[in-house]
This record gives sequence, C-alpha cells and structure tokens, in this order.
Amino acid sequence: MSAIHRIIIDCDPGHDDMAAILLAAFHPSIEIEAITAVCGNAPLVHTADNALRIVDAFGLDVPVYAGAEAPLLHRYAFPAEFHGPSGLDSAGQGLPPARSQLQTQHAVDAIIERVEAAPGEITLVVIGPMTNIALALALRPSLAQKIKQVVFMGGSATEGNVTPAAEFNIWADAEAARMVFRSGVKLVMFGLNATHQTLMRREDVARIRQAHKGSNPVADIMDFYCGTYYRFAGADKPGAPVHDPCAIAWLIDPTIFDLVERPAEVLVGADGGYGQTLIDMRPQDPSHDARIRNVAVAIKADPNRFADLVTQALVWAAGRISANS
Repeated sequence: MSAIHRIIIDCDPGHDDMAAILLAAFHPSIEIEAITAVCGNAPLVHTADNALRIVDAFGLDVPVYAGAEAPLLHRYAFPAEFHGPSGLDSAGQGLPPARSQLQTQHAVDAIIERVEAAPGEITLVVIGPMTNIALALALRPSLAQKIKQVVFMGGSATEGNVTPAAEFNIWADAEAARMVFRSGVKLVMFGLNATHQTLMRREDVARIRQAHKGSNPVADIMDFYCGTYYRFAGADKPGAPVHDPCAIAWLIDPTIFDLVERPAEVLVGADGGYGQTLIDMRPQDPSHDARIRNVAVAIKADPNRFADLVTQALVWAAGRISANS
C-alpha cells in the first residue's frame, strides 16, 4: 500500500513521543521521511539520543537529525520530574543504547531540503517545542507555502499544564510558536482540551504487557509514563493522557476528532500569560468577521477508538522490539 501521508516528525522524546513515532511506523498510511529532534522534555543530547534508541530498538529505517539546542529566547529547567532525567526513563530496563548515528546535517536544514524537494507533499508533525520549525521558516519564509500542513500537539483552548494559561510545548518556546502561527502555514492543533480526552487506560497497558510476556520495554515505558501522571493527578484517574499520538491518529483517521477553524495567537508577554494559545472560541460569523482563521483546533475526541488504535500500535511494537533484540 502506497503512503498517503509523507511526514517529518519533529519531537523531543519523551514517552508519548515514542508512542506517536510507533503509531506512525505501525500504520501503512504513514511514511516517516525523517525524525528531527529538538530540546524540550530534556536537553537535545538526550532527546536526539532517545530518537535514535527508538529507531534502533524497533528496526525503523528512518534518518534522525539533531536540531535546536535551546529555545529562541526562553530559558527554563528541563522537566525531569515527569519524563525522568533522560526524557525517556522507564519502570524497567527501557530501550537499549543506540547503535546508529545521527545524520551530520542539522535538522533545520534537513526540514528545508526535504520540503523544498517535494513542495506540497510533506506534513510536519510537531510534537515538541516549535524551535526547529520557526528557524526553518525564518531562513526560508516561502517554506510556509510549500509545507503541506503542520499538525502539532501543543497549546490549549482552555487551561494550561505548566502554568494556568500555557501548555508545555508552546510555553517552552512561545516566540517560536508565535512565528509559526503567523507564518501562513496550514495549522492543525491538538491542545490539552482535546488530548486530555485521549487516555492510555490501565487495561491498555495490561494488554501491551500480556501480548509479550517476559521482557517488555514498551509496557515498562508506558507504565512509567502513566505512573508519573497518577502521582501528579491522582491514582483515581481512569487513565493517563497520551498527548502526542493525537497528531498521528488524526492523519490515520480524521473521524476520531472534531475540529473547528478559529483565529489563534500565541502570547509572549509577562504576567502569567507567556505561552498561552489564545483561541477565539466565541461564535464566528464570517460575514461580519474578516479575521483569518489560521488554526484548525481539535475540540473533541473519541477516546475508545483512539485508545484502541494506539494500543494496537504498541502491541505491534512490543513484538517488534523482541524480534530486533
């Protein structure tokens, strides 16, 4: 089956980044052209290495490029309390060390080169801070018309997580996100208001573990991720949100989500608003409102279909790592 979506995954792995990469690798409608790493959940030295570990462990034939080591302006302490110091800590043995090497080309140059070689065909799936994308657009403003679309996990139409107003991926480099939002590129947003509806339930993790008894790094990693969420949010929760796979799941099956097109901006001011995605969710009347609706915002998800799709991919991946170990 020929690929329907040719994608570059720009990421900061990250447990749910790993789940997103594996969902893309699992489904025949997706062709991963490249993985580009950025700092975010952890320093770039870790996120780039984690991307290599994922590619090697699951036998993926995908080149990995290292990108931005720091946000454009913002500086913050990497959130080791959630993903662990490596960004991909595990409740068990985790993934083996990387065997392959990073590509020598910088991630930003790789994005530009690949998009310009196939104008209108490459979707950028951005599941970390938007630093690499902003740099690519700054170097080549015309790239906005050549990218098919930017499908991203970030922001929120409601509350934040790292602050009351802001979600982490956008907050980590709000200046970069603002540049992308204003670039004219087609944007599809999966923010917290939607991703909090998409849970990895305890029975899903159990299904992954049951599928491959004994050593099962995929189940170990998802156990760590879900356990961290329960420690922060409470053990009574029915499951842990798996944010990043939403962007891939929508490409595979758009009917899992409901989207609305809205005017949107990223705030970069102080006073607690830094990193907020300001989405105008008021009723829209195009005949009286000439503003550009620059973002298609996911507002509702089918949690059961989403969980089934992601769990299928992770069951497949658990078997694949066994075959490649």
